[in-house]
Order: sequence, then structure tokens, then C-alpha cells
Amino acid sequence: METVIVILLQAALVAALIWQHAGRQRAEHAARSLGRRLVDAHEDERRRLARELHDDISQRLAALAMQVSLMETGGNETQRTDAIRSAREGLAALGEDVHALSYRLHPTVIEDLGLVDALKSECDRVARTEAIRVQVDTGPVPPGLPVDAALGLFRVAQEALRNVVRHARATEVRVALLGGDGRLLLAVRDNGRGIEGLRRKAHVSLGIESMRERMSLLDGALDVDSVPGGGTMVTAWIPLTEAP
Repeated sequence: METVIVILLQAALVAALIWQHAGRQRAEHAARSLGRRLVDAHEDERRRLARELHDDISQRLAALAMQVSLMETGGNETQRTDAIRSAREGLAALGEDVHALSYRLHPTVIEDLGLVDALKSECDRVARTEAIRVQVDTGPVPPGLPVDAALGLFRVAQEALRNVVRHARATEVRVALLGGDGRLLLAVRDNGRGIEGLRRKAHVSLGIESMRERMSLLDGALDVDSVPGGGTMVTAWIPLTEAP
């Protein structure tokens, strides 16, 4: 009887080790898969930015050069006046777009003015460029918030707003940044169609995983609540460490 018990215990131990090993392999495979997807997403973003620089910015610069050439080579007074006005407007628009492009690469306003102003600026940009009403509610942010923590929350807000613009078909989105209970919380809620029906689309699920990974690196967490036809709410939070 004792021999049977020993054999059963050994078999159970072997089975547990096999199950643990298989679980570890699954976790490693999932981590590698997520890593590859994130790298691919970053490369896609770099290619898109390169296309914008080449196909849009470069062509607009060439058009401005032609307008300046027209001003230099003559034409009547009306033509020169029109060329000057067009060049001025083109330069102003180009300056705004180049600023927006560099801002997407690295939002320096976070380092210059802080997370609250960066968040308000991004929400204002979305409200200006999209047919979506954006409401922002921010509370006080503790002084000395690390730049990587502020940048992480900002990137989550950017990704959540990007998903709203691209997929939600929403008319209104509310963004809140509130501190309390030893943590800093960001919430982005829209009144769109929800994302449950889109979960199998790679670009949506990857965006969510990217946000979740950012929060995990900051010892925080991210939750996504969505109801078909009832909108989506993205909630992210990070712990706040008390100043010594």
C-alpha cells in the first residue's frame, strides 16, 4: 500500500512538473509573440511617419519653393501678392504639421509643462481635427511625477483617443485624470459603438496590449470595459510613491 502511495505521489509530482513546464512555455511563447507584434507595430509607425515626411512634407516644400520662384521671376503685382499670401499660409500650415509630427514622436510639453497640459493639448488637437466633442477633467497631479510615468499615461491617452477616432464612431469622449488613494488614474470614455465586435482585429487588440504593457512596466494596470453600442471606457492607473 505504501508503495502504491509513493508511486501515485511521484506520478502526481511528475504531472505537476510537466504542467508547470508547459505553462512556462506558453507564457514565453505569448511574451515572444507580443514582443514581435509590438516591434512590427513600431516599424509600421516609423514607415507611416517616413511616408508623411516624403509624400506630404517634401511635396509641400517643393510647392512653396515654386511659389518663391514665382515671386523672384516676376509676374504682375496681383500674381506676386497672391503668391506671397499663399506662401505665408503654406508655411504656417507646414509649421503646424511639422510641430504635430515631432510632438507625436516625443511630446516635449510633458517635460516642459507637465502631464496635465500635455493631456489638455492632445484633447484640444483631437477636438479641432475630428468631429468629436472632447471633455477634459483633471485634478492636481503630485509634484515630482517621474517623466516616464507621465509619458506612459500620456501615451495610453493618445492610443485610447486614436482608437476612438478610428473605430468607435463616437460623437463625444470624456477624459479624466485624477489622483487619490495612493495612485494616479486616467480614464477615457466614449459614447461609440464599443469594441467587442472588433476584438479579433489585430490593430485593435495590439493597441490594447500595448497600453496594458506600458502600465505593467510602471507597476500599474489597465482595464477596458466595452458594451456593444454602449461605448468603451479605458481605465489606467499607476501607483504614486510618497516623497521622502
